[in-house]
Amino acid sequence: MRDYAKIIHRLKQLDLPLDIIDTVNDYPIHLLRLEAFTDAPKNILITGGVHGDEPAGVEAVLQFLARDNTELLKRFSFMVIPCVNPYGYVHDTRENKDGIDINRSFEEEKVCEVVVLKRAIGQTQFSFAIDFHEDYEATGFYLYEGKKDEQYLGPKIVDVVKTLGPIDTEEFDKEAPDITEGVYKVASEWGTEGLAPYLLHYHSEHVVITETPTVWPLEQSAALHLGVLDTVLSYY
Repeated sequence: MRDYAKIIHRLKQLDLPLDIIDTVNDYPIHLLRLEAFTDAPKNILITGGVHGDEPAGVEAVLQFLARDNTELLKRFSFMVIPCVNPYGYVHDTRENKDGIDINRSFEEEKVCEVVVLKRAIGQTQFSFAIDFHEDYEATGFYLYEGKKDEQYLGPKIVDVVKTLGPIDTEEFDKEAPDITEGVYKVASEWGTEGLAPYLLHYHSEHVVITETPTVWPLEQSAALHLGVLDTVLSYY
């Protein structure tokens, strides 16, 4: 079992406003807002820990929050949810306490974590949303991308971040056509069951799901996730 109290402690150590948007199975789900210094900023959503057995995403979010983002706040406002599935994180399970995969449940109305996330997002529209994940079977990193104008950044992202680790070249997702090596489209066949396709349909012009191998060291995976984030933000 992982110690969620350590996550809470790290969040409280930040000089940032910290909200509890709800408590599910005795675990608080936190939200942080980093407000831009300028009018009409681009809104960005960052999430981790949708799958509880993928801790690198949570670590990447914590590292993002802990670093100096002053330059970014001249252009962007951020909504950040470090750990969507605290129960799964603590118990090292993909699913929530009820055995439900949250990332297949955004068309449901009774999954607690989904309800909490939808309520937190409200009517907010994002220029970009990123969801950090891991893959137990992967040998390198890969990502999914959805963009309403279909002007994909995947090739540029891969070119920038491949210095941080190898690309997974195995084609394993037949529903998601590839954009380039290691980059797959968010597939229309997914509907809106997953967080990223749900956001793409209702709330965001552009979404990315990053996937790093579970066998990678935590720091390497976190660096890859943040490298992808920074590459996209540089574009915007």
